[in-house]
Amino acid sequence: MSDEIERLGRELEQVRRERDQYARSLAELSDGFDEKVEALSLVRQVGDALGESLDLRTVCGRTVDLVLEAFGPEACSVMLLDGRGEALVLAAARHAFADAAETFEVAAGATRFRLGEGIAGVVARTGAAVRLDDAATDARFVRREVDPVSLLCLPLTVRGRVVGVINLSDSREGAFEDRHERILAIVANSVALALDNARLFDALSRSREALADENRTLRRALAGPGGPIGTSRAFRAVLELVDKVADTTANVLVHGESGTGKELVARTIHHGSRRREGPFVAINCAALPESLLEAELFGIERGVATGVDARPGTFERASGGTLFLDEVGDMPPSVQVRLLRVLQERQVTRVGGRKPIDVDVRLVAATHRDLEREIAAGRFRQDLYYRLKVVTVPLPPLRERTEDVLPLAEHFRVRFSARHGRPDRPLSRAAAQALLTHAWPGNVRELEHALEQAVLVADGAEIEPEDLGLGRAGPAGVRVDLPAGVEDFHELLGEVTRVAEQRLIERALADAGGNRTHAARALGLSRRALLYKLKRFDATE
Repeated sequence: MSDEIERLGRELEQVRRERDQYARSLAELSDGFDEKVEALSLVRQVGDALGESLDLRTVCGRTVDLVLEAFGPEACSVMLLDGRGEALVLAAARHAFADAAETFEVAAGATRFRLGEGIAGVVARTGAAVRLDDAATDARFVRREVDPVSLLCLPLTVRGRVVGVINLSDSREGAFEDRHERILAIVANSVALALDNARLFDALSRSREALADENRTLRRALAGPGGPIGTSRAFRAVLELVDKVADTTANVLVHGESGTGKELVARTIHHGSRRREGPFVAINCAALPESLLEAELFGIERGVATGVDARPGTFERASGGTLFLDEVGDMPPSVQVRLLRVLQERQVTRVGGRKPIDVDVRLVAATHRDLEREIAAGRFRQDLYYRLKVVTVPLPPLRERTEDVLPLAEHFRVRFSARHGRPDRPLSRAAAQALLTHAWPGNVRELEHALEQAVLVADGAEIEPEDLGLGRAGPAGVRVDLPAGVEDFHELLGEVTRVAEQRLIERALADAGGNRTHAARALGLSRRALLYKLKRFDATE
């Protein structure tokens, strides 16, 4: 009987052990099931949230928010490898690295770790996660002003390549468990893939923008003279100087009246330099108010004003190439100070930013103003002037290079006829004469517009003077063509005087809107004398 009781006792104990084991297995299974459900739910949330955007900054920010909501750490951040794969750059953060840390743009992130530096750098280099219950005791940890106690860092890996890391930190000891690491490892795969897609899309967008900029540049080049056109002595001297300075690193100041082709000279310098494969970026300093000019030149950070996104300035966009500052003489004094600092330091700091950004830019500036006179008047900085004018290229006005008028006109005529699909009408002898006698106060730009108008409005076999819309005399004076030989000096002088007098009177009448009294007063004549001269001109024609 006692043996039977003993046997039953042993069986009962076995049942109890099996029951306990079963309970433990059931609990483990339940925990595992709950963990799988939690993981799948989080993966689905991550997929839904990240699938809505291909913007890199948005993906990083949403990742941080989702992890904070799912795991409840005190701080979370995402760091991405830079373009060269040499360092991690802070891309997004909440309460990490600063008490009020928000989302950062990659280019603006001040926090960086080289590969192997700090826990994040070690994870990025090895591709293995690190979990610490007391981070301060680990020699790899980089101390900061406020150190976390618990730390969990996982790599973001795509196709066997680490693209970044995700960091969780907390002031409580042992805040992260095995399950956190397991679930986050699953989520990290989805995050890494979304980040890689966003990066590819960002690279594609940048390439598309660069291609569009290049296309616009080429279109502008084709829309103006394909290259400097001119055989006059004055213009040949310009081309010789440009050829000497193009393949150097010297800053160039182009000085000339409006419409003389200063940007074309700047492009010629760029395409003749070693930077020809780099970007050519142009900005007109007179076309923007002071606040916008600063943002366009130096860039601006996100959040400086409501609705403002971060964007690079022309110095960043032109890095590796040439930046053309047109009408630099109209630049406000405060912007001049910042420009001088950029030229000295070779670094820019965006509006609202604190981190300097290295730039490698060759500067070509242009102005129609007398900068030495502007310096004397206190409107332009002398130190900036000498920074800009390492070499000065004086660009002559069109009236001083008359030999170039007809070649330029022929170029514009052919181009605009093809562009607008109009018949290829040549210039008549009278139209060519009108072009040669015009004063061209608007220089090459005025000539270009005159030829475009002529191509559009001409309806005869040739382009005639009235198609050009110039009038018989320009506001800067009159021109009289002399014959090759002189047979009777006094007769010729009288004819030249008559023609000059007639054209001056015609111009005065045009300026006075046909009012003969006002025209006579402008010429210093009596009204009777003006009427007499007009009558004499009618009799001789």
